[in-house]
Parts: sequence; structure tokens; C-alpha cells
Amino acid sequence: MKNTIKFKIEYNFPIAEVWKALSDKNAMSEWLMPCDIEPIVGHKFQFKTKSFPGFNGIIDCEVLEVIENELLSFCWSGGSLKQTKVSFRLKKSGSNTILYFEHSGFEGLLNRIIVQKILSNGWKTKILPTLLQNYLEKNG
Repeated sequence: MKNTIKFKIEYNFPIAEVWKALSDKNAMSEWLMPCDIEPIVGHKFQFKTKSFPGFNGIIDCEVLEVIENELLSFCWSGGSLKQTKVSFRLKKSGSNTILYFEHSGFEGLLNRIIVQKILSNGWKTKILPTLLQNYLEKNG
């Protein structure tokens, strides 16, 4: 099993619009889940979602890297999922934006199962190609 989710997706929107969707707490709260992210290295924030047995619905994060309109990464942990790293890297492609996504650091059998069964499918099939795309179309 892989320890990393990694793929790229192209959006028909300028980098500044995609960056705002990824780094603004109101924007990200609208398309992903409620959060209080700020694109400042060291900023600690939380995502809040539905709870279920063994998970209180809170994902604790801390911003690790910020290069405006280019890179945003943060650590991510919640419930039984040990700390992992989420990275969004943006690259201009004409008037479009290519987003290189990576969610890494899945250690141990339980975390690898979580990545394969839940997170990988979510990021690749729903979150970035549908939820973020819909947000950009509505607000871009």
C-alpha cells in the first residue's frame, strides 16, 4: 500500500482565485469544511466535521509552508490518524492553474488503511475535482 496520496488537477481559473480558495478561511470553510486557517507559518487551526465513534470530528492542523500563490502545506491529524502532511502546490498553465496535491506521512497499518479506503478516494474523486471546482465556478 502507498503511504502518499499524490496527483494533479487543472482548473480553468487564475492562480489568485485558486490560491484564495485554498488559503482563505471563509472560502475553504465553504467548499471543504469549517476551519480557521490563516496562511501564516506556525498558525494552528482546526477543521470541524461530523463525529463518529473513535473520532470527535476535529482535525488539528498547523501551517508548515507558505509561498503566496504557489505553495501551502500543513500538518493534519485527528482521531486515530497520526500526524500527516497536506500540500497544495500551484503552477500557472496559460490562464489556467495546475494544482499538485500531496497528502503524505501515513505510517502504520491503520493509517494506510485509512488512506486507501477513505482519504485517497475523497481527495481524488470528490473534494478537489468536485467541491473545489464547484466553489471556483460559483465564486470565480
